[in-house]
Amino acid sequence: MRTLAVLCMLIAVSASGSGQEESRLLQRWVGTHYNRPLHLDFYGDTMLVVNDVYAVDYFVVDDSIVAYGDTSFAVSYWFARDRLLLQTEEGRIITLSEQLKLARPLHGGRWRGGEIGTDDDMELVLRRGGIARWRTYPGGEWSNGEWDRSTRIITFTWFPDTAGVDEEVPDSVQWVAQYDPEGSALLFPETIPDKGTVVLRRILRW
Repeated sequence: MRTLAVLCMLIAVSASGSGQEESRLLQRWVGTHYNRPLHLDFYGDTMLVVNDVYAVDYFVVDDSIVAYGDTSFAVSYWFARDRLLLQTEEGRIITLSEQLKLARPLHGGRWRGGEIGTDDDMELVLRRGGIARWRTYPGGEWSNGEWDRSTRIITFTWFPDTAGVDEEVPDSVQWVAQYDPEGSALLFPETIPDKGTVVLRRILRW
């Protein structure tokens, strides 16, 4: 069983239990472990481990959080002076502070959706380093580009493949999305021609 010593990276968690103590977990907590950043993000109904890539099951029992899957760990937890304290299997105490949702870094993820009122027909993938890809869903060919976030605004720059195209095509195309951290959604007023407002929502399993 891996412990938090190998989890010093973003972990998104969702708590589905009941009770006052568990409801206090439903936010983002940040701190350090072995002098490296440790982020615990509680929302929705899924726990993601290792840079928001691998979905992991978990449960909360009394004063313990137990995660199991590709990465597994168990910690004791309690609250003191608006801080979340964790005790690892080795007996180390980790102190975490709350971080507002809008201040949370966005490391990437997979998003699906479509024009408001229609079925999902677009898929978007964000990766670290500002790398982005999108396609028509399902089965479309991927288009490559870049993304850059400024708080609630994310700007995407796409580089069309002009090979074999006779008509004049711009070197790049920009989309601008409004980011909703509460709903894990991206709203695009404009994307491809003849398409209205598009809403893409983050998906955790695919």
